[in-house]
Amino acid sequence: MEFDYADHLIRRSRLIMPANEPKYVEKAHLRNADAVVLDLEDSVPVSEKVATRTVLKNSISLAGKSGSDVLVRVNHTSELLKGDVEASVWPGLDGIFFPKVETGEQVRALDQLLDKLEKERGIPPGHVKISVIAETLKGYLNVEEVVRSSDRIDCLSLGTEDFATNTGMELSDATYHGWLVPRMQIVFVARAYGKLPLNLVGSMAAFGDTDGFEKLAVLSYKHGFLGSSCIHPGNVEILNRCFSPTQEAIEHSQRLIDIFERSLAAGRASTTLDGRMIDYPHYERAKQILARGAKIEALEQRKNMARKAAAGA
Repeated sequence: MEFDYADHLIRRSRLIMPANEPKYVEKAHLRNADAVVLDLEDSVPVSEKVATRTVLKNSISLAGKSGSDVLVRVNHTSELLKGDVEASVWPGLDGIFFPKVETGEQVRALDQLLDKLEKERGIPPGHVKISVIAETLKGYLNVEEVVRSSDRIDCLSLGTEDFATNTGMELSDATYHGWLVPRMQIVFVARAYGKLPLNLVGSMAAFGDTDGFEKLAVLSYKHGFLGSSCIHPGNVEILNRCFSPTQEAIEHSQRLIDIFERSLAAGRASTTLDGRMIDYPHYERAKQILARGAKIEALEQRKNMARKAAAGA
């Protein structure tokens, strides 16, 4: 049975930072991101891409020392992909952030390369996951075939800025409803195949507008996304908070479960809470909320212990 990442993996915040900037990499572990992405792609000049590979092994251990998962975003070109992956796969790496994916064949080829590198470098088989980003029309139209191509795929996203360029769509409030079509397709496909849907229902580029960014994150959670990438450390805690169940939601879910289970014990599979009918779908949703809250609490405890250990080292 395929592992359901949507139920088990917590990745509310995925902080992307240029791998060629030591001042950012050295502070990555302080940001409390659920995942840190060392970027070899868009944020690194062409002239520095190959040279930046040499720092990755050390950067992976630095970025992950406070408990964050660590990924590397590679360049998906025939000239750079293989070398980027070979420079990235070391103990401590949790995933390859795979941009501009268009076919399942591309993912299977990466999967085979990861198999080889894990075996050579003493990494448990299947440990290094693949986070897929559809950034072109072709990739978007093939997204279901793509997510079925490998059990390593844990997350699915839409690369909003590149997709806008490829489709000619404007990114603005005026086109919000049009953008819901591809964004919701990402949610539906990801959840249908047990992958984690990560996105904002808007652009993450306006990172300086913290109020607007928070509203966007809250709205994205309501649309079914379970986290998002960000490009500024100031957005990490916003994402962590907005993609977590609120205390009110947790308390309401616990009340619902208690009332519904009492109803079941009395032989009734429906009852009321606060003047509203509740039945099995509401009960299952409440259990999902509590389970997510518990997993987030466990993750935060793990990161806190890792931070203390790193500080004492």
